[in-house]
Amino acid sequence: MKKVLFFAVVAMSAMMVSCNKQAAQTEDKEVLEATEMSPEVAAIRVANDLAKHGYATESPLALIEAADILATTPTRAFGDSTKIDEGVKNPDAAAKEATQEIKPEQLLADARKLTDDATILALIDQVEAKIQAEEENKATRGNYYGPKYGYYRVYANSYMTFDEAFTASQLAEVVVSGDRTTDLDLYVYDENGNLIASDTDYSDQCYVSFCPRWSGWFRIKVLNRGSVYNDYSIATN
Repeated sequence: MKKVLFFAVVAMSAMMVSCNKQAAQTEDKEVLEATEMSPEVAAIRVANDLAKHGYATESPLALIEAADILATTPTRAFGDSTKIDEGVKNPDAAAKEATQEIKPEQLLADARKLTDDATILALIDQVEAKIQAEEENKATRGNYYGPKYGYYRVYANSYMTFDEAFTASQLAEVVVSGDRTTDLDLYVYDENGNLIASDTDYSDQCYVSFCPRWSGWFRIKVLNRGSVYNDYSIATN
């Protein structure tokens, strides 16, 4: 458990955040160059990777650590301010096994099913208590700012879009982590439909960052290029 946490902390602490305000600016460029992932978004990505590893190897410790990271990284749900458009819902061309929703409570419940070790069960109890304390803090401190986090299903050869506001000259990030069954592509457009950033490699682990030159709304598009659905998490800073 300590070894897993150590590597997660090292990975996150090595990531720096900055916006290069000396980047070339032209009339057709409304973004400044952005650099590395922020610690909060990096933590969410680490948690998702640990969760997938935990399910693949039936490791309760990995699931517990993933739950702990998610529970202690303050996030907001995608709510009324964000338009969520499911686009099309094409039927799957092939069957696939159901995937697990990556949420702290579910991760801990599944970890409990994988062990009867008293020490590991005590760790689960500790993280559950931490989650409860975090929920109580949210209830008393009111609204807070932090990354948004959600878990969705995008169907075969289909897409979903999210409308999200970002602030001028501040780092804007979007990270997508799929269930590793299909290729997901990530695109960000400005309010005029211009493509601002994209990640179109052949995986379903996507990340983009940029610094808008002015505050406004941006459209995030997650495109599934596979023949089956993909259950994925998405986070914005």
